[in-house]
Amino acid sequence: MKKNDYAFIFLIVFIFFGIIIAVQFRSTYAANTQKASAVQKFEELKGMLKEEIEREEALKREIEKYEKEREALLNMAVIMNDDTNLRRLMKERDEVKLKAGLTDVKGPGVIVKLDDAPGKISEFFSNDDIIIHNMDIVRVINVLNKAGAQAIAVDGERIISTSEIICAGTQIKINDRRYPVPYEIKAIGDPDVLERSLYESDIISIMLLYGLRVEITKSKEIIIPKYYVQDINKLISGLEVVGQ
Repeated sequence: MKKNDYAFIFLIVFIFFGIIIAVQFRSTYAANTQKASAVQKFEELKGMLKEEIEREEALKREIEKYEKEREALLNMAVIMNDDTNLRRLMKERDEVKLKAGLTDVKGPGVIVKLDDAPGKISEFFSNDDIIIHNMDIVRVINVLNKAGAQAIAVDGERIISTSEIICAGTQIKINDRRYPVPYEIKAIGDPDVLERSLYESDIISIMLLYGLRVEITKSKEIIIPKYYVQDINKLISGLEVVGQ
């Protein structure tokens, strides 16, 4: 084979490798660009979510401010007019709000902290077994209710009869708001009874068996916030009182 033939072959080989390197470079560049774009988009969405949460919290504080001002005006009207009927109506209203979960309350009880397992403790367990699900929280709440809990909140969300606790991807949606692990459940009631009922329940036993992190603490005073809703009428918009 002549020298020129070798040169031609080497030329073809170098061109071939050059094409491969160029294609590889373009693929890597495109992948990195796409990844950077996705990260940037995620950060933008994260920032938007943070702004929405801050805006909602600001609106909640503003609503609470107006509610306190209204309460102060009503109390002043009762005192100035010494209106017995108005005083009775306000007392009845306060009792209804207390029973409906529309007031902040405090009392003794328990605090339950739930978190995913740090890892599998057995090859027989799946990845689905070692994370906290919405139904795990629902079952814990059911145990607390059965044990006489008078007020319950999950991550600061008051639980009432219309509360929803549903799965939302890697998070859980409570009262239409998303929360990630870990979860904190607060319940007001007899601390000893609540604690004993939890430790004797099947759901806590199963959680501990799968390696889920469960922490139950008794407390002399727990503060549970009221149920927050922008329009309370939405909860009863489809109801009609049956005539006597």
